[in-house]
Amino acid sequence: RAHEEVDRVLGPDPAARPTYAQVNQLVYVSQILKETLRLWPTAPVFALYPYRDTSLGGLYRLKKSCQILVLVPMLHRDKTVWGERAEVFDPDNFGRDAERARPANAYKPFGNGQRACIGRQFAMQEATLVLGMILQRFRLIDHARYQLKIKETLTIKPDGLRLTVRRRADRDRTIAAPAAVASRAPADRSTPDASRQRPTHQTPLLVLYGSNLGTAEGLARQIAEAGDAHGFATTLAPLDQYTDRLPRQGVVMIATASYNGTPPDNAVTFCDWLRGAELGADSLAGVRYTVFGCGNRDWASTFQAIPRLIDAKLEAFGARRLYPRGEGDAREDFDGQFQAWYEPLWASVATGLEIELGRPEAGQTGPLYSVELVPGEQLSPFVDSLDAKPMRVSANRELHTKDGARPSERSTRHIELELPDGVTYRAGDHLGVIAHNSPVLVERVAARFGFERDGHIRLGLRPGRKSFIPVDQTIRLSRLLGDYVELQDVATRKQIESMALHTECPFTRPKLLALAGDEGRYKDAVLAPRKSVIDLLEEFPACQLPFNVYLEMLPPLRPRYYSISSSPLEQERSCSITVAVVDGPARSGRGTFQGVCSNYLSRQPESQVIYAFVKDTKSAFRLPEDPRTPMIMVGPGTGLAPFRGFLQERAALEARGEPVGPSLLFFGCRHPQEDFIYADELRDFAARGVTRLYTCFSRISGEKKTYVQDQILEDRDEVWRMIQDGAVIYVCGDATRMAPDVRKAFAAIHRDKTGADERGADRWLHEMTEENRYLVDVWAAT
Repeated sequence: RAHEEVDRVLGPDPAARPTYAQVNQLVYVSQILKETLRLWPTAPVFALYPYRDTSLGGLYRLKKSCQILVLVPMLHRDKTVWGERAEVFDPDNFGRDAERARPANAYKPFGNGQRACIGRQFAMQEATLVLGMILQRFRLIDHARYQLKIKETLTIKPDGLRLTVRRRADRDRTIAAPAAVASRAPADRSTPDASRQRPTHQTPLLVLYGSNLGTAEGLARQIAEAGDAHGFATTLAPLDQYTDRLPRQGVVMIATASYNGTPPDNAVTFCDWLRGAELGADSLAGVRYTVFGCGNRDWASTFQAIPRLIDAKLEAFGARRLYPRGEGDAREDFDGQFQAWYEPLWASVATGLEIELGRPEAGQTGPLYSVELVPGEQLSPFVDSLDAKPMRVSANRELHTKDGARPSERSTRHIELELPDGVTYRAGDHLGVIAHNSPVLVERVAARFGFERDGHIRLGLRPGRKSFIPVDQTIRLSRLLGDYVELQDVATRKQIESMALHTECPFTRPKLLALAGDEGRYKDAVLAPRKSVIDLLEEFPACQLPFNVYLEMLPPLRPRYYSISSSPLEQERSCSITVAVVDGPARSGRGTFQGVCSNYLSRQPESQVIYAFVKDTKSAFRLPEDPRTPMIMVGPGTGLAPFRGFLQERAALEARGEPVGPSLLFFGCRHPQEDFIYADELRDFAARGVTRLYTCFSRISGEKKTYVQDQILEDRDEVWRMIQDGAVIYVCGDATRMAPDVRKAFAAIHRDKTGADERGADRWLHEMTEENRYLVDVWAAT
């Protein structure tokens, strides 16, 4: 565990000097040192005396100036504080939560009071640095199975300890060490210039992110890299890592998202700390910060909830907002909103900090990667970093009707996966799937740059930079493009500007510059049709974008999340997902667009192994704790997925003889003979009284189109009765049209039944949401 942390923070290259920021990130190494000092403090005793006659605990009478010796090893072994394992070496005794819960005076390795060691911070910093550098370079082997023997001088130390030290081989590292660059590698204008130095004002810059799906983390990385180039001493970390330890030096920049109004998984502890009552008006005085929030207005009531909370709380507790908060809306022009916030950022921060920004030199702003064609093979997807597990496909069947009078032109797959040992789930969880770009898409990109799809390359990295892509080693091009990078994200203005810089054609270059610089043209010609960089490269063949520059544009390939559509009470060792396969004419007008993961999953035969992980969303979108609570479920199309799991669970509970509450299910699709998924199962649930089923269809010839919101209004009396009986409302599906229309339908019912006005209905829905009685899980991501 310590080696993993050292490899991740300090990197595999022992020649690279550790920075102050990196040493501060060696959290577990520091915990090892603290735990060592707990069991065997170097100064094992300190003295105290009372100022006047007194008693301790009403039992021990002490005279004034009577000297009392505190035996530190025994203080540090007090089982009332350290638990029954007080004699056991456990660095997790100094995890953040454990330290916070411990009494203030339970740990005294450096003495006590004003005469405590004044060099303790330096000593810990120095020891952490030295131990980290040792672990980076060597394996320490206890060849003699040493048993501790204490040697006492002024301090205590182990007597006769001898270790075997061996240099760590590259194969022992959790991060591969860089290979030597072949001397025959061609040098051209795209090769990084290692001799160039970064600007050196070295003002501390802490870039924090809260991110589940990668967008906010990607923005944070962009900010951190730009900070490096401008001469800041930059640290990048998730928000939780800096709970209750925001620095007073330099500036803190935060990029974070919300998930249905709740923090991302790596920002929960940080937000709980900010909400805590122990912080005062000046608790964060000296902290300087700015915030950019990622959100989606489809969740109107919780839009930007977490970014706004963080911004407001930091200011309330004395921190100084150095630059105004920015907001990005994924439903609109997210990239444009971010760029509008980002462009003035550095100049404003420099003014606020009273520093002169370093100007990035040519070597710092050049291409991130260099490319060399080589033979060989390399495999390394994101499986380890996401803790994904191998899961075998046990079923993969089509849910739409493909024959008869109304064969469906679309596809939805029911996929069942066997769970490996140790993996469990609950109804309402999501399944994260490691995605892979299709061979057709990979071939398309490779051909545009003149590569063979199965050719091999070696990537070099500009000195001082980091990458999620393997560098200085051989990798097959199909693996690089298929398993590591997003190829279909919408091109940003910056990327189009870069394309223009690499275009000499006098007709093409102005067109690209117009796309990047004209707001209307960008939205109409790029954002609305969702054109990617590869789409634009094919549209503008005169562009001579180098492959290394293209590769730098591409973000990491994100996992895709699907609502689990089964219950562990029905399928304990397997789970199912319901996947709408995205495959249709591209909005760009060029060919077809295929969803990355849905098409990958649709192609997997039974017995094939994929990599996936169960994701607890930390949201309230789950079955009520009391199974007698009524439910109203609204799930057209694949929005039905979680409710299939809910109904399986209630049916299983009922079969055990447990009482369950009533439920209503509103399901919609185009035609009952075309895309009525799980039709037999739903009818069976209804026949057994597990739910009342309401169906609505929008493509029956000669009949009025009916959607779920229409059916809810049609059955308003039954719906209102269930709400009055305490029902929880669940809405799952499309965020753009369905979810807002369903919300309007419930608001209309409330107005009709209570006489409230529109504002009163909105307030009622807000209260229902706050009480976790109106819950949504809709298709959008930040």
